Amino acid sequence: MSRKPIAMLQDVVPTPFQLIFNAAAQLPDIINLGIGEPDLDAPPEVVEAIAKATKDGFTHYPPLNGFMDLKEAICEYWKEHHGYERAPNEVLVTAGCTQGLDIVLRAFAGPGDEVLITDPCFSSYESLIRYTGATPVMVPLRAEEEFMLNAQELEQHITPKSKILLINSPCNPTGAVYDRAAMEAIAKVVEKHDLLVISDEIYEALIFDQEHVCFATLPGMKNRTFTLGGFSKTYAMTGLRLGYVMAAAEFFPALSILSANMAMSVNSITQRGSIAALRDCQYFVDDMARIYQERAAWTVECIHRIPGVSCVPPKGTFYLLMDISKTGMSSLDFSMGLLNDTGVATIAGSAFGPSADNFVRISYNGSRDTLEDAIGKIGKYVEKVI
Repeated sequence: MSRKPIAMLQDVVPTPFQLIFNAAAQLPDIINLGIGEPDLDAPPEVVEAIAKATKDGFTHYPPLNGFMDLKEAICEYWKEHHGYERAPNEVLVTAGCTQGLDIVLRAFAGPGDEVLITDPCFSSYESLIRYTGATPVMVPLRAEEEFMLNAQELEQHITPKSKILLINSPCNPTGAVYDRAAMEAIAKVVEKHDLLVISDEIYEALIFDQEHVCFATLPGMKNRTFTLGGFSKTYAMTGLRLGYVMAAAEFFPALSILSANMAMSVNSITQRGSIAALRDCQYFVDDMARIYQERAAWTVECIHRIPGVSCVPPKGTFYLLMDISKTGMSSLDFSMGLLNDTGVATIAGSAFGPSADNFVRISYNGSRDTLEDAIGKIGKYVEKVI
């Protein structure tokens, strides 16, 4: 009897994420610009609602697809903030946004299908697609186009096997936010080739001086789009693991079956806390967006003072990609060298796709003093290696 894992997992090697974080764990007093979560704590209203729910006996199985009042609150939020209308029976509560993505991919992609993704993109996209037996097809993004997906480039990568387009705006790792014109051009390609769309909008509230365009609100896109959202980034609830999928009712038999077999249901008390987040914590979201906009501007200013590196100013999230191409180093060599030499942790761009190997991702978490210290150390390291 074989004790080996399935073939696609037998040759797995540590990711750049793992290599950097494993190395960082061995060093004292690092400045971590690699971690992908807010450095703020969840709002007190959320903590209090979770504590109350525990005391009130919400420690049993919740409804399989999520509490009805939570799904109603999600629908209210998206209608109010983004003009996107869904009924509560068109919302599936999941254990984080990533599980929601996994469920949709498993339900609608398989062997022989192609799923279009951007390069660079969030590191889990490619793996999750491959686990379904489908093939990821990477469409390159370019810094000179502010890392926005070009509709003409997208169309060049479409084949008769193309089934799904997976997009992310605001985007991890680039900080790009697609404007309405870019989204409309993409939507025309989607409709022309009859694609399904998975729109990862987990960062929808962390956006600077620009509107968030919910892809499903574009003409013809509502009933072909799976919109992913969640609480991790917007409300600093990364450890509480709650996300959701919004889509047309026709897709829900498959989504519900998979969700129930994966996890049965999702943490009851976190769901109760998430209702408080949606209904009582807009002040927190607004403050967080303001804080990260200020940090983004300051970080970009500091980076542009360093000869030999540059970056595209982010328009959302709390990430940016710093161009290190003039060092002549791979992104992993640069990140590991920087960590060992200065104690500053960044993520190698190669974690997000081959097109990003000339970049490292910086998460501008921390105080202004911390960021200034970190960027100063990066500057000294760049001067040393160029």
